[in-house]
Amino acid sequence: MKVRELIVALEEFQRNLSEHQKLWGGSLDRTIPDFPLRNIDELTEQSRWLSRRAGALRPFIERFDNEWLMHHPATGVRWDALDAAVGMAAIAQAKGVSLRTAIQKLDQIIGRLQTMDQDEIVPDDPSKPMRPGLSADRIMLVYLDHLHSFIERGCSQLYRDGHYAQAVEEASKAVFQYIRNATGLTTDGAALVQTAFSVKNPILAFSDLADDTKKSEQVGFMEMLAAFAKGVRNPLTHSHGKLEEAQKAFEYLVMASLLCRRVDDATPKASKP
Repeated sequence: MKVRELIVALEEFQRNLSEHQKLWGGSLDRTIPDFPLRNIDELTEQSRWLSRRAGALRPFIERFDNEWLMHHPATGVRWDALDAAVGMAAIAQAKGVSLRTAIQKLDQIIGRLQTMDQDEIVPDDPSKPMRPGLSADRIMLVYLDHLHSFIERGCSQLYRDGHYAQAVEEASKAVFQYIRNATGLTTDGAALVQTAFSVKNPILAFSDLADDTKKSEQVGFMEMLAAFAKGVRNPLTHSHGKLEEAQKAFEYLVMASLLCRRVDDATPKASKP
């Protein structure tokens, strides 16, 4: 359950608990106020609803406050305040203080929840830690600041402004400019990456290319870059005004960011043919 959803559920529970408190107090015999003498059916119906909600919400409530045991100092009698507040079995002396305690404690819990991230997830098992529950849109906007700096500088604001296709186009161009900056080459597309990541005489290499596995990594990345140029950059360059979905555009930016990070992983290499 999200924090915002838990607040709504606790507020509803607290409202009904307050209504139960008023009806209970108005149904007691003032001379011997042990159990209510009036409104029994209505009180019983309220108690049934409250008991069911208490059962569902108790794991969440106890995450924030698990001290519900009360006792009478003179008699030493002990009872669970939440059970007494929602039930019909407790005598007035115990139920009255339990109702007041439960309503006050719920106020404190709701107050704490209101200071938290409203999308955070609250597990129904109190022993499990809470975890972030950001929406996809919020995650994407937050992560823009964590893209590779060369992609983030030129594309993040375009994305935030809703220019999704343009952001992807600029990101795809930036990848190949980043390779030119790293190698000093002036070519583009397949010609650029084939020269930069050549297996025989690379300018940039991920390893010493001493065996087939290492060569496969080099060739695979080179082919990935060539495909990125053909399948992503070139179509966007020749289709100005194209609309793009926000999530797909974001994932393209992440792809461009990853490609730049992999370029950073490669080191200048002067291999012999």
